[in-house]
Amino acid sequence: MNYQQSFEIFKEATRYMFQPSLQDALIVFFGLLVSVLVLLVLPYFVSKQIKSKTVKREFETVGKSLGLDEEEIKVLYECAHNLSEPTKLFYSKYAFEKCAGKLVKKNSENIPIIVSVRKKLKFEHLPWFLPLSTTRDIELYQTGFISYKGKSYSAAVWEKTEKELHIAILDRLEEVPGVGEEVKFSFLREDDGRYYFQEEILSSYLDGNKVVLVLPHTEKLGKIQLRESVRWKVSIPARVFFFGRAVTPEEVSFMEEIPKEAFLEGTIEDISTGGLRVCLKNLVEPKEGESLLIEFE
Repeated sequence: MNYQQSFEIFKEATRYMFQPSLQDALIVFFGLLVSVLVLLVLPYFVSKQIKSKTVKREFETVGKSLGLDEEEIKVLYECAHNLSEPTKLFYSKYAFEKCAGKLVKKNSENIPIIVSVRKKLKFEHLPWFLPLSTTRDIELYQTGFISYKGKSYSAAVWEKTEKELHIAILDRLEEVPGVGEEVKFSFLREDDGRYYFQEEILSSYLDGNKVVLVLPHTEKLGKIQLRESVRWKVSIPARVFFFGRAVTPEEVSFMEEIPKEAFLEGTIEDISTGGLRVCLKNLVEPKEGESLLIEFE
């Protein structure tokens, strides 16, 4: 019986000894929290910080190799650090122009820096085979039409800054659009498509006898694709022979060698996925459906 009583007393003492208090629970909780911070969260933030510094260092190295100074690199990185590949800004005009627009809206003092960087990165002109992504890509003196109150007027890009696009109306206006009113500008870009955008007028002024409307830049460009595929401009010497009828490749393979004097000299001017355009030095009148042989390198 004494053994049984002793065992019960031991059980009761143990129960009281190991019953956790609020203070004990808090100590355990904070201990676990500190362990998680030290073992998981802290290494994550440290590795992220190291990666960020590495990416920034790489960005600065590439920027300096392209001739940019420290201030230019610093301003660009404000926008570039949000990109998955910050150095893409140096090679993609589309990425650069999106960044430039944000930087100019944020602080107009960035305008001289953007102008300088654009020149150094050779982003002043967009290659003809790349589509427009912003009104900043539109060339000076690009002609088109301004639509206002259901009427269209001949117009041309007169001037552009980092913030604005100045469009001169070449026709006589029946009514001059006022500040805050919306106008639509549409234009045809050769070998690309028809573009259009609509914006509110910021201001207007007279240049000689022309009304010039000042519009904000925008990336909301609409486009009507005119061709299924791009025509790549080239200048390749070629020799052309007209068969005078429809000929299959098998027939050509069995023909005797065509004399050199039977060929006409010409130049291939563009190539696309659907064919090519060749200009000849001689005047010829081929008929639809006739076959021809073109030799070029």
